[in-house]
Amino acid sequence: MLFPDLVSVIMPAYQAQATIAESLESLLSQTYVNWELLVIVDRNSHDDTFAIAKSYAAKDQRIVVIDNLPHGGCAYNRNEGIERAQGEYIAFLDSDDLWLPEKLEKQIACMNRTGTLLSYTGYTQINWKGERLSQVVTPPDQLTYDDLLSDNQLGCLTAIVRTKALSELKFVDHLHEDLILWLQLLRTTTAHGLSEPLAIYRQAPGSRSGNKIKAAQARWRILRHYEKLPLSRAIPCFIKYAVSALKKRNLADLRPS
Repeated sequence: MLFPDLVSVIMPAYQAQATIAESLESLLSQTYVNWELLVIVDRNSHDDTFAIAKSYAAKDQRIVVIDNLPHGGCAYNRNEGIERAQGEYIAFLDSDDLWLPEKLEKQIACMNRTGTLLSYTGYTQINWKGERLSQVVTPPDQLTYDDLLSDNQLGCLTAIVRTKALSELKFVDHLHEDLILWLQLLRTTTAHGLSEPLAIYRQAPGSRSGNKIKAAQARWRILRHYEKLPLSRAIPCFIKYAVSALKKRNLADLRPS
């Protein structure tokens, strides 16, 4: 049974003792209070992530901590959270990212107004020290399947999905697994969102997504293997992606602002 208006927040956590408390505090600061949090601590995490999460769960019954699962990995842990979610909506907050206080309230209002299955917001970025970076992602108020093929402006930390839309869809274990899921959802619908930056993405040193060559290889595989686009369509999409990535790299001042 799904509970109307309840937002199930999925938080996979791996070796996150340095950041998870700040992420949890950003959720506790939300003006929208009808949420549950499922913290899925990766079976390979051996620092104090579990203890910190349990200390928060002891103080707030909306927080549930799950560990000792038979497998690990971000995609598996997110799928486990989706399976256990009780809310009408599912949101994703990683254990090193942050939400601004009005994020859930404004986004649920947008979803109710538009009837969309998938929503998003803009977001800013910080480095691992918490220093703000200059690049801000401000997506348009609508995103289509074709939009995402060329430029994924739908940050996972901002996404909220109606649970019913995920009844037959799961994350796959692949770099940019979120993009694969968004593309599956948008084959038959349009996403609606807010350009306002309501979340903060923390750039982790040495992250998989930070490797530009691997990211490009993953994008090409998505276009050809998962979306099965013919070369005549995949090549233009990849060129647009590459140009957009280069522009972002040139415009981004990685020094604190």
